[in-house]
Amino acid sequence: MIRFAFLLAGLVFAASAPTFAQSPAAPAARVAATVADEPVPRAERAKARQDCLAEHVTLSGEDLRAAMRDCIQARFPSVQLYARDGVTRDGKPTAVAARAACKADVDARGLSGPTRTAALVACFNEKRPDLAQRAECRKDARGKGLDGDELRKAVETCAREARS
Repeated sequence: MIRFAFLLAGLVFAASAPTFAQSPAAPAARVAATVADEPVPRAERAKARQDCLAEHVTLSGEDLRAAMRDCIQARFPSVQLYARDGVTRDGKPTAVAARAACKADVDARGLSGPTRTAALVACFNEKRPDLAQRAECRKDARGKGLDGDELRKAVETCAREARS
């Protein structure tokens, strides 16, 4: 019983830990952009996550993941929080759906070898230019020898600059 309580406390603490990990010295523009992009305030999502986790404490793995998504989405029915049916909450095709559509298109044209690869890349870049830009940013950052947190920050900065 005690181990169960520690496990539950650890999961609850881990779910709320990212709010403490944010640096207070973050630029005001970044904080404002983050708040404006969030369809549901962070505190409400954290509370819903804790409540849903308490309801589904007996589940694990993929079952827990599906139950948590359904539970949290049920708490905020007016907002699409997760990608469904191959479409992101922004209305773009998911990366998996875009790749599958591109593969079907290229297969229908009967391409093979380097021309097939080039066609797949061009098709994906057309369907998801935002992800293509991030991949290019990641490639450039890795070329500079960045890794870990530096790599992540460089990719975020590069992608943000490309959007604006």
